[in-house]
Amino acid sequence: MKKILLALMIVGLGMSCNKEPVPLTKQQVDRKIDSLVKAGKQESDEQARIDLDRRMKIEVKVKVDSILNARSQQGGKNITPNTKQ
Repeated sequence: MKKILLALMIVGLGMSCNKEPVPLTKQQVDRKIDSLVKAGKQESDEQARIDLDRRMKIEVKVKVDSILNARSQQGGKNITPNTKQ
């Protein structure tokens, strides 16, 4: 987000000059787009990892509780999660 704000500030500063804007080539535009997309993807991936860690703790507990409940209702002897079968 900070990079985008910095880029906008630089563009704004460049526009305040009385020079004619230099048109970008297709390759330059593609490079800029790729760098912006890459930065956004990295931020998105990091947020997804954080969300996964948070959700994993919740989901695993629910599944374990469900399995233990089902075993205890069926009269299973090994109903603790730490026992190996």
